[in-house]
Amino acid sequence: MSARKHPDIAASETPAPSGASAILAALPDLILELDAVATICAHHAGSPGAVLAHPPEALESHALRDLLPRATADRLQSALTDALTLQQSVTLECLVPHEHNLASIEARLSPLSSERALLILRDVTAAFRERNNLRQSEQRFRALVENLPGVVYRCRMDEDWSAIFISERIEELVGRPAIDFLEHRTSLDQVTHPEDRAYIRSEISSAVARHEPFELHYRMIHTDGSVRHIWERGRAVYAGVDQITYLDGAIFDVTDLHRLRQRLLTSSKMAAVGSLAAGVAHEINNPLAIVLANLEFVTEELVAIHQAYAADHVVTEAVDDIQQAILKVQTGIDRVRSIIDDLRSFSDAAQSRAEHLDMARLTTWALRRAESRILPVARLVTRIDDVPQVWASEIGVVQIIWNLIDNAADAVSDLSPENARIDVTLKLSDREDFVLLEIRDNGRGMGEDVLARAFEPFFTTQGIGDGAGLGLFVCQGLVAGMDGDISVDSTPGQGTRVRVYLPTAPAQ
Repeated sequence: MSARKHPDIAASETPAPSGASAILAALPDLILELDAVATICAHHAGSPGAVLAHPPEALESHALRDLLPRATADRLQSALTDALTLQQSVTLECLVPHEHNLASIEARLSPLSSERALLILRDVTAAFRERNNLRQSEQRFRALVENLPGVVYRCRMDEDWSAIFISERIEELVGRPAIDFLEHRTSLDQVTHPEDRAYIRSEISSAVARHEPFELHYRMIHTDGSVRHIWERGRAVYAGVDQITYLDGAIFDVTDLHRLRQRLLTSSKMAAVGSLAAGVAHEINNPLAIVLANLEFVTEELVAIHQAYAADHVVTEAVDDIQQAILKVQTGIDRVRSIIDDLRSFSDAAQSRAEHLDMARLTTWALRRAESRILPVARLVTRIDDVPQVWASEIGVVQIIWNLIDNAADAVSDLSPENARIDVTLKLSDREDFVLLEIRDNGRGMGEDVLARAFEPFFTTQGIGDGAGLGLFVCQGLVAGMDGDISVDSTPGQGTRVRVYLPTAPAQ
């Protein structure tokens, strides 16, 4: 056999690196030894082209400032000084030119002595891009969540719907910050209206069993005690066929929409009732006029009969009985006429248009006209602030004030005028863009059963002939037609408070 060896065989006989050299050769990092002024003293491992885009021969005895952009070289020099001074490793990340782009390099400087350090350079461009993409994705998600007009959540399907993630808008909805839910100081179940909890659990369980999204309409309670109407949509995330990992969903506050729907329903109802009231008043008034005319005729005839047969006690007694009956009929007719007047007033107010109103002036005027109703039965205490103009119907506002004053005067009728009191307050509401009219009395008050029916038409606690039961019903309809709100709270034996919220007028 020839003494000349095959090239492949010759290559295979080249001694392989061993020990530390083998380990260094296997590293993907570029490892350089630097002196105190960042001059490269030795190249221990790694391909410089992969990091610095320079051949190996360009490294030895060259300073980093000759191979790197000035800003990057200055940062490395500063880090090198810190590493040598403190005798501890320093790590930083920097950008270097690489193939017409910028590469992200992780640099670690470890002191070898007081004058020399090991510089390990690793190309982390791919990891940097992944982190950057993840950061951008998180920013997009956060921006999306923050700009959604609702709450985004991920929770467990447990007894409390324990939150894994919940967006910051939950605080606007229920008055508790997101961290309270994440640290389990409260839960979605706890802020849900107690009457709706069973319904929610049933609906979600049913949807999850069918592997379908769920959609819910329910109520949440704010820390200030107010009730928020909620629309929620979500779905379960499964680890297996039937193994539920968590629930994802979004919660939206539809309180304003709910109120608007209720107002539209009330407004439509009131418009229909207003038209009906006008028609009924007209139709009743005509035959009533005939009845009154005939009653007047009968009364005159009875007077003539009484005079003609004055000596006949049987006749005169019969005439007296008939006259008493006619007086009762007259009282009933007067009551019907009063109801007709109420229906007409309601019809006029319900069909009147909203306009800019000086609420302070109008309230003062209406109360002055109502003094004859108030002063004989109670003391009137007023606080009329200078409030912005409201957008409302003048006839409607006056009708509301008079109806509420009538109710208050009746409520204190059991008290002496010295002890009875009616308070009327007009001020700017805590609700944004609303004015508050509050009428309070210290009368008999109402229990929960009566209060629950207070706004029902023709419901009254007064005796027959003393009230039509239309006062609060009319007020509710008129206020709703003005895009306002009305509420009543009452305690038996202590009195009643009615609050009317009317929207401030738009700028002219």
